[in-house]
Amino acid sequence: MFSVRGLVESLGLFERNRVPLELKILGLAFYIQMSSLRRAARALSEIHKVSKTAVWKWVRKLSEKLSISPSKLPRRLIALDETCVKVNRLNYYVYTTIDIDRNEILSMKVYRSRNILASELFIREVLNYCEGNPRFVVDNAPWLKQALKELGLEYNVETFRR
Repeated sequence: MFSVRGLVESLGLFERNRVPLELKILGLAFYIQMSSLRRAARALSEIHKVSKTAVWKWVRKLSEKLSISPSKLPRRLIALDETCVKVNRLNYYVYTTIDIDRNEILSMKVYRSRNILASELFIREVLNYCEGNPRFVVDNAPWLKQALKELGLEYNVETFRR
């Protein structure tokens, strides 16, 4: 199983740490969610000064390792994870899905809460990139499992531990 933080660390995307890793993950998710470097940088700058060039560099580094331009295709197995990112004592939940066979990010979104409703909204969006119903791989998070059950989707549970 993967975690968003573990994935970013294992890809070795960032050598320098002037900006905390949590903010970089949030920046990547904002960019994928909003499709705008300027808006992603502006949102992050409310927390920590970040330029749109910095966000562009992070996105470029990620896109060198993983595809982030999904299209609607038959998909067999999708990893689904949410990670809590704490910034200025506030929790943000970054939901991410990756097509395991293609090593492709399908979606990455930021939510202020972690619950069945947010999980279900995110999964519905991910299904727009899937022909048929793929099997999901999730950790033991009850909100993810319940959302998948309510949508009638199959899933495997794999725990991720460091």
